[in-house]
Amino acid sequence: MGQLLARRDGAVLTLQLSNPGKANALDFAMLAALDDAIARVEQDDTIRAVVLRGAEGGVFCSGADIREWSALDPETFALQWIGKGNELFGRFERLRCPTVAVIEGLCFGGGLELALCCDLRLATDGARLRFPEVAIGAIPGWEGGDRLQRIAGRGRALEAVLLSREIDARTALHWGVLNEVCLPQDLPARLDDWTTRLCQISPRAAAQAKALIIDDHKDARTAYPAAALAIRSSADAERGIRAFFDKTTASF
Repeated sequence: MGQLLARRDGAVLTLQLSNPGKANALDFAMLAALDDAIARVEQDDTIRAVVLRGAEGGVFCSGADIREWSALDPETFALQWIGKGNELFGRFERLRCPTVAVIEGLCFGGGLELALCCDLRLATDGARLRFPEVAIGAIPGWEGGDRLQRIAGRGRALEAVLLSREIDARTALHWGVLNEVCLPQDLPARLDDWTTRLCQISPRAAAQAKALIIDDHKDARTAYPAAALAIRSSADAERGIRAFFDKTTASF
């Protein structure tokens, strides 16, 4: 049974996928722990950024645990594993604060689907991404193909899914799937730089901006004025504008 290890460092919550005997394959226990972690973030405004990763220097995730889901009957699989999994991944994607996936080594199947729910993806040059599902008579059921399409385009999403192509870090960077690729020894400093920046920005502005980008079904005519009204009416806006005119750095 896998775990999701949580560590709090100031305003940053790090969630570590841990199922070492199965290369961090996702099982019901890990999904339940992710649900709990999401609730924790939703209830604690002092958490300003969330980092999702495997153990330092290890794999990110080999996918969904096939021994777990293959034992389910088709209806239970569809409703409990896929349906509830998508509700969970959607909540994670819509978290108010920025999220960062740190990818070292392989990131396959359901693990890649989870990484695509994050706002930003930082990887080492040894990262390997792949959707292997169709080769075993399955599909990326946690909306991974759809999310990849929105990032990399329809043709590349179909290439990745239908050919089960393994995508190296440089190709994934070129496709826009990864935001940055670095050497393993440079990863801690790059991650610290990212999380430091994310914790310095206005949390209210970040939440509003993120929600607007993620919502593909919004009516822009009403969504943007409503978001602008909400942020302009906040203390963050007053603090930021005052700092601009005072030629100082706003502290949120």
